[in-house]
Amino acid sequence: MFWALITVISLRLAAGGAASKPATDTSPRSDSPPQQVATSGSSNYDPQAERQLLEMANAERARAGLAPLKMDDGLVRAARIHAAEMAAQNQLSHQFSGEPSLPQRLASSTLQLERTGENVAVAGNLDQAHQALMASPPHRDNLLSPNYNVAGFGVIRSGHMLFVAQDFGSSLASYSVQQAQELVDASVDQLRAQAKLPRLQRVDSGSAQSSACAMAQADSLSAPAPSPGAYVLRYTSMKPEALPSEISKVIAARDLHTYSAGTCYARTQKYPTGAYWVVLVFY
Repeated sequence: MFWALITVISLRLAAGGAASKPATDTSPRSDSPPQQVATSGSSNYDPQAERQLLEMANAERARAGLAPLKMDDGLVRAARIHAAEMAAQNQLSHQFSGEPSLPQRLASSTLQLERTGENVAVAGNLDQAHQALMASPPHRDNLLSPNYNVAGFGVIRSGHMLFVAQDFGSSLASYSVQQAQELVDASVDQLRAQAKLPRLQRVDSGSAQSSACAMAQADSLSAPAPSPGAYVLRYTSMKPEALPSEISKVIAARDLHTYSAGTCYARTQKYPTGAYWVVLVFY
């Protein structure tokens, strides 16, 4: 039986879901997916259909003056697994009972994602699915979002129907621990210069570094604090060069002379696609 049915639903989240909002504690182009990406329980995915949907999406983005989406292997894998689950359940959903949340599913990608989003649809053919998605404002917003630069599309054939999952992400640059610390240092220097104050001397501190990694391991800013200083700032950030607004008061303090910094990157329950855990101690 052919279903004259087109159904679409969309979802947009900050990376890691609602819990992933950066936290602060202040205390004193391959445009084609890989041909063989395994799914859990289904081999009925259609790589050609996935490529065609990507081409349709990128054609729409080109008409809107936007850069094309680049397909990411991990996002393809996540989209295929979810599309297969929808086909098995014979219904659309962004999260079935017992299934990980979208940010947790997208952690299969090696990319660090600042934002994530998802469209899901079921239709008789690709043209119907694409046109229905473009006709719906939330889905169109995902497809044409300038914030997204990577994607993974999964298409599962079930009888006469196509179950579609489109996963989107905003991929950030990745840094080594040393590079991340250098970005933090440069931002501290810049803020001091803007405040027309002398540059602070950076001192190495194993205590600050250990504290940052302890926070990451505990997935909490409440991990043991480093050695006492005049001010201690602990926070998480998707971008190590972006300092929290709370630091402005500290930077303006004229009695400060030195500081130490610790930076640790980790993927955690709160931040499935990764975040930097940072400790700054001012003396």
